[in-house]
Amino acid sequence: MKKIIAILLASSFLACNAYAGGMIGFKLGTGELDGKRTSDPSHGTATKATGSVDSAYAAVFAEVGLNDAFSFGVEYVPLEAIIDTEAATTTDSHVTISDFTTVYALFNVPNSPFYGKIGYGHADLAVQANYNSVTVNSHSDALEGMMLGVGASFDSALPFMDVLRVEGNYYEFDEIAIKTTNTTGTAQTTEKKGEADLMTLSVSIAKSF
Repeated sequence: MKKIIAILLASSFLACNAYAGGMIGFKLGTGELDGKRTSDPSHGTATKATGSVDSAYAAVFAEVGLNDAFSFGVEYVPLEAIIDTEAATTTDSHVTISDFTTVYALFNVPNSPFYGKIGYGHADLAVQANYNSVTVNSHSDALEGMMLGVGASFDSALPFMDVLRVEGNYYEFDEIAIKTTNTTGTAQTTEKKGEADLMTLSVSIAKSF
């Protein structure tokens, strides 16, 4: 269902009339990624843990409007994030998240600066071993999930930029899985599963056309 929604949003964006108007812009924000992880080794007891990572980020976006009420857009974060799969003192691998892209629909509240958003986020996922004795057997290749957001849009006095936005978004990602083998001492295979959600707050400027 989530992939169907993403395809519909992307198709609607591409199908928008080129003369309906839109904008291109730049965004700066901060995000908090909260996650929970289960680790099940072939020798030993399964463990559970939670954690969070805070980071600033930048993004670019483009929107095309259907009318004064509805727009479709795409946002891209040209940065990478590296996260250990367990506590930093014991982890055998780390995850690299890159090419985080969100396709979304935006709904303006009539006679108000406020708007709402719904969309689908997707990022490439790569897992690398931290030691020569560790082999990454398999892993999920994407971090993806639904997004909901709210914001407010104002006129900007900045040169060449006529739109100023303040926005908050919430992402709920699907479960990911990682399987590794460590040959140090008694060989041990560990299966890890994780779930995460992301909260972002941002300020953006844009040029409408």
